[in-house]
Amino acid sequence: MATKKLNQPGTGSIVTDKLHKSSGSAVPAANDYNMPLDPEEQREWFVAILSHQKYTASCCEYIKNAFGCICYVPSKQEKHVYANRTKRTVTKFFIPRYVFVSGISEKQAYDFVPKWPHVDIFLPDRARERAGGRVALAKVQHKDLVKLQNAINEVDPADITFTTENLAFDEQIEVVQGGLKGLEGGYYKDGGNDYLVFMLGKLGNIKVRVSVKDCRLKK
Repeated sequence: MATKKLNQPGTGSIVTDKLHKSSGSAVPAANDYNMPLDPEEQREWFVAILSHQKYTASCCEYIKNAFGCICYVPSKQEKHVYANRTKRTVTKFFIPRYVFVSGISEKQAYDFVPKWPHVDIFLPDRARERAGGRVALAKVQHKDLVKLQNAINEVDPADITFTTENLAFDEQIEVVQGGLKGLEGGYYKDGGNDYLVFMLGKLGNIKVRVSVKDCRLKK
């Protein structure tokens, strides 16, 4: 099947042959979709959910080329050494199957999802007003993704967890020293470990393991 460029929405197929196939690797190239986020920008991000994590690179490439959008996937590359001493670079995805997309309208997200192989749905926000008779789409603020990216860059991937659980905490804390300095959120203790928790829009919570000696109660 020949590739068609996106000229007018809704006219013909805009799906490339490449996107019907796996990217061929569970480890996409570094920084294809994990570029540094500018903390000064003011963006909103929709959330595309993939059918499988292995299509991350090809889907991000397609969305970028077809719409001129920006895709961001919270991830980090790690080197693993196996029992037979072989080494391999693998990618740790912090929110599996989620791709954050900015630069596309809500209407485009609704109209073109059926034409995007391996994108199951854009995450809806059932608490928001309906848009054109359809459930509005969930949005994540840029500043929250910046907080997540900073945490990913500064701590061991094992110390960061995404959860949809409702976590109860009374005290607000702030990291005052170390690589996470300036990060704020709720204090949460789990399994003998101390965590700082902040919300990622309405998607859920990010738990970052911290040392209490690096934190203080937020005034």
